[in-house]
Amino acid sequence: MDLNHRIIKTIPRQAYDDVGDAIGILHNGVLEFDSTDMTSVLMDCCLYDWFENGENVVQRYSETHPAKPGTDECHLLNAYLQAKYRLLVVQSAVSGAGLHCQDVLNSGELFLMDLGLSQSAKGDDNTALATRTIPLGEYWMTSGAGLPINSKKAALDALGRIESGKQKSFEGPGSVALWIVRACLAAGAADYVTYASAEAKSREPRRRSRWRWF
Repeated sequence: MDLNHRIIKTIPRQAYDDVGDAIGILHNGVLEFDSTDMTSVLMDCCLYDWFENGENVVQRYSETHPAKPGTDECHLLNAYLQAKYRLLVVQSAVSGAGLHCQDVLNSGELFLMDLGLSQSAKGDDNTALATRTIPLGEYWMTSGAGLPINSKKAALDALGRIESGKQKSFEGPGSVALWIVRACLAAGAADYVTYASAEAKSREPRRRSRWRWF
């Protein structure tokens, strides 16, 4: 959390406006959130999907604030540089640990270490989510701003627009993630999720979640 906060402080103001517009929450120059938890989604996209001179905010931070080799911060920052946005369908859950998932966007399987999701998601109901993952050894963790895919049509429409090249304003390295986030938010994903730390007491989401791919 400390590293995240320090990187967030380096996000340019322009990034908030550009990303807010891209994911559909900037209206008349004002950022509008369906819930306070959605600020995490905006920050995540600003860190990884807003590019200037070919680099995102995390890449620039790693160059201007190099971590001491061999430290936990150095290990974590290097992992951040390998972050990848994914569409994950849960195959099975390991209670108290995480989820075995199929990545339908990039192809392949991975183990997602997440205590909260291991208790709320199951592999027998086509649970799916869009999230950025960070590699840590033999498993992955999320960047902390995942969204449930409660509309398969919305996600497929976003990918179809990207493949067709119709959305010229979204060209660039972060375009796929931005379109997926926009599609999820437009489908009401913000109503199905609440973020909390592992130590925090659980809170009920605004609606009881039904994270179904179909």
